[in-house]
Formats: sequence, structure tokens, C-alpha cells
Amino acid sequence: MAGPGIRYHYMAETLSDKFDVTIGFFGPDYLPEKDFQRAYKVKHVDSHLFETGFKDIDIVIALWLSEAMIDYCNKRGIFVVFDMYVVGSVENLAGALFNDRSAWPQDDFEYDQSLAMSRRFLENGDLFLLSNQRQLDYWIGFMFGANQIHLSSYPNRPIYDRLIFAPMGIDTSLPMKRTKNVIRGVMPGIGEKDKILIWTGGIWGHFDGQVLIRAMKVLEKERPDIKLVFLGTRHPNSSVLQSKESADTYELAKKYGLLSKNVLFNDGWVDYHQRVNYLLESDVAVSTHKPSIETEFSHRTRILDHLLAALPTVSTEGDYIADVIIKPNNLGLTVPPNDPGALVEAIIQILEPERYKEIKNNLHKVRGEYDWAKTMQPLREFLINDPKKLQRLTTVPKLKSSNKAIRLAKKVTPLPVKKAVYNSLKRLK
Repeated sequence: MAGPGIRYHYMAETLSDKFDVTIGFFGPDYLPEKDFQRAYKVKHVDSHLFETGFKDIDIVIALWLSEAMIDYCNKRGIFVVFDMYVVGSVENLAGALFNDRSAWPQDDFEYDQSLAMSRRFLENGDLFLLSNQRQLDYWIGFMFGANQIHLSSYPNRPIYDRLIFAPMGIDTSLPMKRTKNVIRGVMPGIGEKDKILIWTGGIWGHFDGQVLIRAMKVLEKERPDIKLVFLGTRHPNSSVLQSKESADTYELAKKYGLLSKNVLFNDGWVDYHQRVNYLLESDVAVSTHKPSIETEFSHRTRILDHLLAALPTVSTEGDYIADVIIKPNNLGLTVPPNDPGALVEAIIQILEPERYKEIKNNLHKVRGEYDWAKTMQPLREFLINDPKKLQRLTTVPKLKSSNKAIRLAKKVTPLPVKKAVYNSLKRLK
């Protein structure tokens, strides 16, 4: 599972003790296997002809809803929770900055459409979930910039108290026991006494795997016993192409002669439940990223696995978890971006026995604060109190009519035709 799948599994599990919860999947291929243990129901919800999927629902929690879905919920009094725990518009900017192609005109049109949808969410939602204070600042600024705050209408829709923190969490009830060896004796070049650094997620464009490879080139001579393992190189969704940063990181390791010696790549994606074996065989977790607007508003969800396994962390500074959780609580060391020398020093320091023991003790003390029961408590309490829907602002545009014939036409229209329509609309604009 990638981040959203992990999030909604545990969100549903947490809410299931008080609510009858169903997870709806727009893509039928995402439905879990029958033997996947869960306390909630699952079903496929057609993104175009969605009425059957929304029947008899009191509350909808979603990353995205179409205007027709929002209109349907508003007319039927369904309470709508928009999950804005990832600032998608900012992630897309990072993608444009760090991918290997220039943005096309249709990319601008689609980006503008995504911003327009965010405005619709804020205009029509009843509750909004965020990960941290920086994201709260972003969305408050977004609302003012989108001209959604008016003195006369604000008393009817004071949404500041509807923006609540519900960040990703960890399952502290999960047994931290290794069931099999997955690194030592399995991956080539790693001995029983070697120290293992683990990169716990994918190598997306806003990350900086290459600076870590440069650090490993120095450590090859200074500390040949330190080995680096990348847990994932490709997205679990096969339609998502390998990132340029992932490919460049691999090529740099190859150029430096580190492959299968000091640096190892696990090709593909590790099964979610198997990741614990990798975490428990590792000594230190690492996360390095580039300085960008994505970093400022991010909430690095894979770093939570470091807390789960009580793994000391070496991280680039700048993101919320590094600056507000890791560094102040002495759960690891943070370094400036694009500084392989600082990385080398931090990796060596964190493995010093006394410092390592101190950080491990701190991790065991605080990890319970990040359990899903704690991170989802504000959402759970809010919904238990039977909240009322917020009024729509009379100053915002009306939602598009929910016409089934039009939605069916969109469903059957081939993607190339849709893109041609997008281009035409862009030119008209």
C-alpha cells in the first residue's frame, strides 16, 4: 500500500468502533484481497455513476469528489469531510521542478483545474483534515487568496474551527517481531556485523537520493561496514512510472562502484506487512530531500515507520517532521540539504553507542503519542458529536448539474479525446 491506502485502512479501523464504515474504491483493482483482515466493509464506487455507492451514507470522507458528487451530498444533507492531509498543488509544483520534461499547455490547464477543485472543496465541505500547522497556514492563506472570506457571510460559515489536525499515525499494537531475514544473508554484500541504513519509501523527485550516494562514497573508505538499502524504487501502482530521481540515484551508485557492495536497491515495492522485517533488521533510517516548497508543507509519512520500529533517523532539515518532531525530541539528527559532508558526519555520530542508546530510549518513550488512536481522536470526537453541515456561501458559483447522461459520456470517452478537449478549452481560455 502507498500512503493513501495505509491512511484509509487505519482511519476506517479507528472509526469502526462507533460507525458502520465502508471504504469505497473508484478503481475496482484496488479492492483488497478477501483474506485481508479489516473491521470495515469495502466496495467499488463508479466515479461517474456514483449514486448507488453513495446510497444510505451519512458521512463521506474523501481526498477528492467531483462537483456532481458534492452537489449530491449537499442536496441530501450528507456530511462531507475533505481530507487535505497532502497539499497536492504543492506536490505538483515539485513534480514540475524535478521531473525530466517541461510542462505542456494542458499541464497548466489541468493544474488550474486542480486549484479550482480545491476551492470547490473549501466552499462546500463541512470538515477539513490537515497534517500540521504549516498546512493550516497554507489553507487559510488559500481561502483568503481565493476570495472566500467575506465579513458579511463569515458568521454563517466560520470554517476555522472546522480545520482539524488528523495526521498519519502508527499502529503501536503491531508486534515488533522479525519473522524472517530479509537483508542479512539475503542481500549480497551485507555481513552480520555491518550497520544497515534503510531508506523506507520510494525515491520521488522531491527527494534527494543522490546526495546520500555521495555520502556513501565517502563512507565506503571511512566506514566500509555501513551499508545502505533502498526499500522501494517504484510506486506500487504500476501505471506510475519510475521517477527520474530514482533512476539517477541508481545510476550514480553504479558510477561510483557502490552497487551490491555498499548500496543495495530493492527493486519494486515491499509488501506492506513485510516492511517490519526490513525495519527491524536495520540500525538507522535515512531520509534526504531537496529544498523546495514541497518540503515546507510536507508531512513525511514514511518517517513514521521509523518511530514505529524505534529507528534513529538521519534526515534533511526543512520538513515538519524533521524540524518539529525529530530534532526537538532528540529522535535522530538533522542536516542541511545538499550537504554530503554533513550527512557523513551525522551517520557516523548517530551510530556512536552512547548517542544511539539515548535516541533509542527517546523513541520508545514518545512513539505511543503517534498511534492512530491519538492522531485520529480529533476526527473521531468531532463526528461522534453529530456535527451540522456548514452553509454554502451565496457568493460562490453554483455547482454543475448532476446530469447522468453527461457523466456517462465522460466515462466512455477515450482519454486522447478528453485531452484534445482540454487543449481546446485552454486555447479558448
